[in-house]
Amino acid sequence: MKVRYLIKFSKESNIKFISHLDLMRTIQKIIKRAALPIEYSKGFNPHMTISIAQPLSVGVYSSGEYMDAVLKEELDENEIKERLSNNVPSGVKILEVVKVKSLSDKKVPQSMAAIEAAKYEVAIKYTNSSILEEELKKLPRLNEWNIIKKSKNGEKEINIKPLIKEFKYKLEDNILKLQVLLSAGSSENLSADLLGKFIKENTTGVNEEAFVDIQRKDMYGLKNNKYIPLIELLSNY
Repeated sequence: MKVRYLIKFSKESNIKFISHLDLMRTIQKIIKRAALPIEYSKGFNPHMTISIAQPLSVGVYSSGEYMDAVLKEELDENEIKERLSNNVPSGVKILEVVKVKSLSDKKVPQSMAAIEAAKYEVAIKYTNSSILEEELKKLPRLNEWNIIKKSKNGEKEINIKPLIKEFKYKLEDNILKLQVLLSAGSSENLSADLLGKFIKENTTGVNEEAFVDIQRKDMYGLKNNKYIPLIELLSNY
């Protein structure tokens, strides 16, 4: 009997600098060491039936990462969490494990297909923030927040304002801390890094030598026009 589980974990410390591919390899090793009865795909090159909800940019912390995993048999959620927790490297913490189940006849989507938004905390350092508050108050009055986005196909100017679902901020000791909810679905997606770039370009006194610290707090799906944390949405779909 195949059983699907949704695993929520954090990615912190120096492990934030590893690539998505290296993270997948790390997770595969964790599952093997935990001796979980993982399901494998069929064919000439079988691989574990696991998938990360949405790859995280290198250098970004997260306290809200998600992974789908299919096991050959049903195990207690706490047992899975304990087995995984006993085998994770420094920088990874297993936060929650839930069995994915449907309360209707609808098929529960994969987590990567259910994501509509992600919450981030972005910290930008300034050398002089004397007029920053005034500059920030002017931003919501702009009809468009245009910025150049680079991709494999070249550069394109886009308006990121419609992709920002929630925008809050506070200023502490020359550090601007943003709490934002951004579009993160397959059709619309705004990276916190691009938002940080826009804020830096439209405010003065930025410490150009300092890194922009970004942490993904959680990921959300939509239900009845409300954003619901993925762990809640998919555990009782």
